[in-house]
Amino acid sequence: MLLYLPCCWSISLATTPGELPDPATLIKFLAGAILARSAGCVINDTFDKDLDRNVPRTVGRPMADGRIGFKEALCLSFILMMTAFGILLTLDERRLVLV
Repeated sequence: MLLYLPCCWSISLATTPGELPDPATLIKFLAGAILARSAGCVINDTFDKDLDRNVPRTVGRPMADGRIGFKEALCLSFILMMTAFGILLTLDERRLVLV
């Protein structure tokens, strides 16, 4: 939500007075925010895997316990970021400014 709410605010401000924001644009921004946030979480877990092994609360995370390796995490974060970028490419110039 931390990535999505500022986008919604920008979209609302850019909407013609008296009209509602375009639902398709809101959905695209929501999907992009979820994908970007997910990529960020994967990257964070990659950097924190050694620390996570020593913290009881995080010892069960997939990278910390070895269920997912570095290459898999790298591929997943790349796929998530490229999918988010693909959504970005579907926006027109006016909406790109909001990003």
